[in-house]
Amino acid sequence: MEELKVEIIQMFTDTIDSLQIMELIDTIQRLGVGYHFEKEIDASLCLLFKTPCDDNDLYTIALRFRLLRQQRYHISTDVFNKFLDEKGDFKECFSSNAKALLSLYESAHLAMPAEEILETAINFSKTHLMQMKDNLEQHFALMVSNSIEIPLFKRTDRIKTKNYISIYEQDANFNEVILEFAKMDFIYLQAMHQEEARKLSMWWKNLGLSKRLPFSRDRLIECYFWVLSVYFEPCYSRARFMMTKCITQMSILDDIYDVYGTLEELHLLTNAIQRWEPECAGKLPEYMQHCFLSILETFKDMEVELAPEQNSFRLQYLKDELKLVAKAYLQEAKWANKSYVPKLEEHFSVTLITAGYSFLTCASYIGMEEVIPKDVFDWVTSFPEIIKASCIIGRLMNDVVSYEVEQKRNDVASAVQCYVMEHECSEEEACMKLLKMSNDAWKIINKEFVTLRKLPFSLIWPMINLARFNEFIYLGKDLYTNSDHMMKETISAVLIEPVQISKLKD
Repeated sequence: MEELKVEIIQMFTDTIDSLQIMELIDTIQRLGVGYHFEKEIDASLCLLFKTPCDDNDLYTIALRFRLLRQQRYHISTDVFNKFLDEKGDFKECFSSNAKALLSLYESAHLAMPAEEILETAINFSKTHLMQMKDNLEQHFALMVSNSIEIPLFKRTDRIKTKNYISIYEQDANFNEVILEFAKMDFIYLQAMHQEEARKLSMWWKNLGLSKRLPFSRDRLIECYFWVLSVYFEPCYSRARFMMTKCITQMSILDDIYDVYGTLEELHLLTNAIQRWEPECAGKLPEYMQHCFLSILETFKDMEVELAPEQNSFRLQYLKDELKLVAKAYLQEAKWANKSYVPKLEEHFSVTLITAGYSFLTCASYIGMEEVIPKDVFDWVTSFPEIIKASCIIGRLMNDVVSYEVEQKRNDVASAVQCYVMEHECSEEEACMKLLKMSNDAWKIINKEFVTLRKLPFSLIWPMINLARFNEFIYLGKDLYTNSDHMMKETISAVLIEPVQISKLKD
């Protein structure tokens, strides 16, 4: 594998043409092995950014725009002006160029607020790609279908990688060295991830919560898969263990507040979590005692593990986040009990907290080996714009796909119900408006991703990846709550199904 890596590094040195370099980077990143070539990719894109570009090829300009924005470079949308007609629409001569259209469609999903030209780009490229989809080569048609379902920048890495390996090997122009390296890397990582899932399953079984709390969702593997979307690289193995334990505990807590606990019991549990003392367990019903003590024990174990590195302070931030979530869960339960339908702004003041992305971002940092200063944790827990935007995406996408089911069981009012009540409109119109708000939140994430340059990639990617997972988990319905064949097939494709290696030709 190391020999193949050296060959690929040499490709960066030997390739002079800027388009070939961009396509090399794009292929490597789509195949999920970009983390092996961070230095080479960074150097190539730095040079690309500094080099003036007067190319008139839409495919090339769109690819350059996307790769540079993905690397957090400030690049203006003015580069697309030359492709517009006098009405401000994309010229009709591009409507039959599938390669250029897909490149444009992918690049436009890195739009920031007020970049209207990229909205025009999405509408133009999607319309024409849909029209020609059935007449494209099979591998390219698959790329188009995947992108229209979930655009490249919004896709989680392991799902994207597994899909692209099978697509890339159908391409007549595939590079054998890069493909074999990507397959070997996927196999290596898959074995590592399988072992992590096995150890976590043993931990979960020994915890015994799924037996003691049969009303709760038993979703250990789904939680691990969620975490795998946040970071998959070998260096984050410990972080994955810790974050998975945090998510499973939060999931059970959610079910207690949402499905099982009485309002009186939920007050007791919320008070116990605020105090964070084992003695509080005695005041709780037996089923809550198991959950509460399990949370305390899990957090204590992580604290002890991090203490030799002087990183146990991280757990205090996570505790504070969980306390906020518990209070917000209680408020939701009070609303549900009274069948109260708040206005959307009031709804958000509570449900953006229960969306959980501030807690989950904090949880993603807990087990990281990197030095993370306290001021970064202070910033993350201050509910900055990028985390608020992630919460909006998670909350709205969840509510749009699940509001009908939740209405039937008298759950807390969804954002859909709140919008309908406040604006006196149909549910269909409310869903359209809320999905637009979700799309606008992505633009804020894209802006923050580029502007928060003081935050290294390792600390900003978890936020982006948590937002990305929403695009998969709420694809048509809530795949976490309704963990059916689609979720199981996807997990199987990433964690179980083997990738075939073919022997390289001499």
